[in-house]
Amino acid sequence: MKLLKIGISGVRGIVGDSMTPKLVMDFAAAFGTYVDSKSVLLGRDTRISSPMLHAACLASLLSTGCEVLDLGLCPTPMLQYQVRKSKAKGGISITAGHNDIKWNALAFINREGTYLNPFQGAEVLDIYHLGKFKKVPTDGLGRVRDTEHYADEYFEGLRAFLDAEAIRKAKLKVVIDACNGAGANFLAPMACALGFELIPVNNEPNGFFPHDPEPRPRNAQQVVSIMKVVGADIGFLLNSDVSRISVVTETGESLSEEFTFPLVADEYLKDRCGPVVTNFSTSRMIEDVARSRGCPLVRTKVGQSYAVHSLLQEEAVLAGEGSGGVAFAAFQPAFDGFLTMGFILETMARQGKTISRLVGELPRYHIVKEKIYCPPARVHSIVSEVKKFFRRHEVDTSDGIRVEDKSGWVQVRASGTEPMIRIIAEDQLKNKARERADEVINFINVLIQ
Repeated sequence: MKLLKIGISGVRGIVGDSMTPKLVMDFAAAFGTYVDSKSVLLGRDTRISSPMLHAACLASLLSTGCEVLDLGLCPTPMLQYQVRKSKAKGGISITAGHNDIKWNALAFINREGTYLNPFQGAEVLDIYHLGKFKKVPTDGLGRVRDTEHYADEYFEGLRAFLDAEAIRKAKLKVVIDACNGAGANFLAPMACALGFELIPVNNEPNGFFPHDPEPRPRNAQQVVSIMKVVGADIGFLLNSDVSRISVVTETGESLSEEFTFPLVADEYLKDRCGPVVTNFSTSRMIEDVARSRGCPLVRTKVGQSYAVHSLLQEEAVLAGEGSGGVAFAAFQPAFDGFLTMGFILETMARQGKTISRLVGELPRYHIVKEKIYCPPARVHSIVSEVKKFFRRHEVDTSDGIRVEDKSGWVQVRASGTEPMIRIIAEDQLKNKARERADEVINFINVLIQ
């Protein structure tokens, strides 16, 4: 069974199975045709398959006449920032984000530095399926241009956006686990730009992940242990392309990635009132925070592309998801882990509060996240069948199946990145959240058998 996920913002699969050089070359040629042979930025994460896919992408882009600005090893938010700054027609980031080492992906970026919106994604897919790629003669072939100082430009922008002086004066000691991903080469420059003491963990960009590259509590044991030894003020976990983060407090509590967005929003919305965008799978914490700041909340489907598209459409100030991704409209329309970490440090510095105290001021819910692997051909039909389980309830089908009441909610949806069904439940009571999830899981398991 070949595992391949094709969506509006790109394509991902298991390398050597569905994600082959031929597939990558065809998709890159489709993107080069879509941007009409204009300039494209190309970057990758540290996965051992990424140099191979990078070579395939580069060849196809040049064959369509594109000028390629090759950033090499580059976190996705940094590539997105540079697309806008360089006024390129688009970009391709080779990364599978939170997926394990077997997976890789192409993420397509438009000229605004965001993931493709549904209309742009459909256009690229049409070109790919038709196979009508632009082919240029020898004198029309594209050229490769190396770009220098793009990281310096990014961190200059970050320093200008944040209160770097307050962070520097606070003399914060920060542990960051880069998971040997794309952020590994850039943590020291970030620490230098913002003025905090860095204790890096898994900071070798060697393509081998010490744990799965998803910033979640189950992967935080190393950070927790090191923080206790060095007496750090805060710890962060990153995914492989620095688009998502999670937090560890100075007390050793490894926070769910669900805390990242409300933690940022609670401070950011004090002085910047406006719409806030999130998805249907994110904790009610962000609802409570937005309401307390007098800001309307807009919900959309899961995925950075949907969140950022809505951020722009609604003229919102923030967008984010319970996965640990946050986009600040005033900086760039993209999930940016560097900025998210920097803003949390700024909040600690300006308020003079520990991270545990800031977290303690947030509303608390109990959330359960489960997944059931399922043959791709059956995923959507099984999710649809779950409606029968909730036949006595009002069902929201905006993104999968979602049912809520005063104390909590449960959602069942097809994963956009892997062949699985995701079940997420939340409640004010821990045992009730677990019960909500288990009831649905048992029902689905019977369907799959």
